[in-house]
Amino acid sequence: MWKVLPKFGLAKILVLLLCSIVTTGLIWATKGWTGVTTFFNEDGFSIISSLLIPVLICFVGITWLLGVYLWRWLWKIPVVGSLLNEKVCPDLNGTWIGKTISTYKDEHGNPYEKEVEMVIKATFFGFDIRLVSVDKYQRSTVMQSEILKDPRDGAFYLSYIFESVVDQPKETDDAKFDGAARLHVRFEGNDIKLVGRYWTNRGWQRNMQTAGTISLQKD
Repeated sequence: MWKVLPKFGLAKILVLLLCSIVTTGLIWATKGWTGVTTFFNEDGFSIISSLLIPVLICFVGITWLLGVYLWRWLWKIPVVGSLLNEKVCPDLNGTWIGKTISTYKDEHGNPYEKEVEMVIKATFFGFDIRLVSVDKYQRSTVMQSEILKDPRDGAFYLSYIFESVVDQPKETDDAKFDGAARLHVRFEGNDIKLVGRYWTNRGWQRNMQTAGTISLQKD
């Protein structure tokens, strides 16, 4: 989520937070603004030095809490949460249920369809995705992922690179393969859907095309 928000705006917020903590510490140490002159004429700098580590610890702790937990409270406020999802960054945390439709055809000429489950854990500092097929035939681990906002139309996109493992592959299948996907974060009323395409190197040595579409909705 860090990549979605304007960097300059985030920097200003963090600097404001740090200045607020420092100012509060100085006011407390000087017993109010009237004690500032006396404070520096006596042993003020040694007191500032002793306050430096606690201030930094508070700053890091508050920043971590805001980036990992507290931000989601804002996203859960009615109306405000909807605006933040659509204008700032969507909260994709949770379990997503959907299906994939592959361009690869079975022996009857029908495209392969598979029900899948995706679990997303997102903070301001990290983004983790796990994807498994409901029939447990294969499981995917996302190696790199990010959510981006397209400046051309303001739409959000979830992109990721994954590695899939098939524990007991069929004779015509691979035990391991890599792939990538790009999903559009689509707002439909109060619901959010993830819709897009994926492609893999599954079966490339057999001149097979393994790509398809994926659609997901929060459970």
